[in-house]
Amino acid sequence: MEEDDGAETLEPHTYVTLELAGQVFAVDVGNVREILDLQPISRLPNAPADLLGMIDVRGEGIAVIDLPSQLGLMHQANPEDARIVVFELGPEPRKPIGVIADRVLSVVAIAKADIEPAPDAMSRWRSDAMIGVARIDGQLTMMLALDRLFGVAASGLFDFA
Repeated sequence: MEEDDGAETLEPHTYVTLELAGQVFAVDVGNVREILDLQPISRLPNAPADLLGMIDVRGEGIAVIDLPSQLGLMHQANPEDARIVVFELGPEPRKPIGVIADRVLSVVAIAKADIEPAPDAMSRWRSDAMIGVARIDGQLTMMLALDRLFGVAASGLFDFA
């Protein structure tokens, strides 16, 4: 029976990779609801700086968050390649949150053994928004823990239904 348990931990998990501000990030495919072409975002009055606004997806209002700014990155989307990735986060009923990705790259399988912990920087930097780091095609890929990153938003802060 121990062999089965070991096999489970070696089983790869599926992630969607996307580019934000020239860096590659991976998110659990189970959090991705859909990937949309870029569309107009309606600004919201008195919204915080990281809330870009909302979009209408088949009659549902979905908040669009500036993920690069939350991660301390400069947003540099190329409108031709940019997409809105709609994630579903939190407990049931899961809440949708949109993020503009510079590019959606691919779907990849990554084994847990291939994910390194986030580096210990010995500074005030908090790595709790990361699962870890993986190397995909020789490039460092930051594995995001979206539920931790959007903990407040996942509980309904940006619920427009």
